[in-house]
Amino acid sequence: MRLIVQPIAGGFDLCARLGLIFVSAAAPGFFGGGQIVHAVLDGSPSARAGIEPRDIIISVDGRSWDSVRHLTFSDRRQSEIAAETFIARYFTFAKIAVCVPPEPYRPLDDIAQEAAAVIAARPVLDTTPYRNPRNDDIRELLESLHRRRRRA
Repeated sequence: MRLIVQPIAGGFDLCARLGLIFVSAAAPGFFGGGQIVHAVLDGSPSARAGIEPRDIIISVDGRSWDSVRHLTFSDRRQSEIAAETFIARYFTFAKIAVCVPPEPYRPLDDIAQEAAAVIAARPVLDTTPYRNPRNDDIRELLESLHRRRRRA
């Protein structure tokens, strides 16, 4: 069994085993060619692991996306992969453990249909800039202090 990423309509890639839809183009800049997650399918191993849209998966088990097709999984027992991920909502990097069952979590045809429905509903990549939430907290604190100084 192999982790297969296949192209689908609209310029996206589907990894049915993990339940992820990626933007086909690699992430720009310092992410080293990681893959941007466009959507996470319900009930998938990635959804259970906590991966969310806009996260960027940089490598799997220490291997870049160029060599991801060489990963293999057991046909008899659950496998675990470590996905080096930029977690957009926390603006940080982390290794996320994803448990991959020996069989697909749903029939592959159902996964492909759900992926097509997700892309039909959201055919365009979310281009909202990534923001560091820690900077937002500091900005609010500085604005609060600035308002206090004005009153004094």
